[in-house]
Amino acid sequence: MTVTAISVLRELAIFPDRLDPDATVDDQLVTLLPGESAVFHVTTARDLDAGALTGFPVLRCVNEAVRP
Repeated sequence: MTVTAISVLRELAIFPDRLDPDATVDDQLVTLLPGESAVFHVTTARDLDAGALTGFPVLRCVNEAVRP
């Protein structure tokens, strides 16, 4: 899957194992500046819904941390 940032994304991570326990991804903790893209290769024996890979709790980044 390709992720293109519209804002700074710090330590972007994809957790496909939340959809399929045997799924893996080739890269993690990638920081992207606005306009930059990164390609992640997800490997699984199942057919995963592409939309499910782009939402919570699968696609995460440090930007989500709540500040007091």
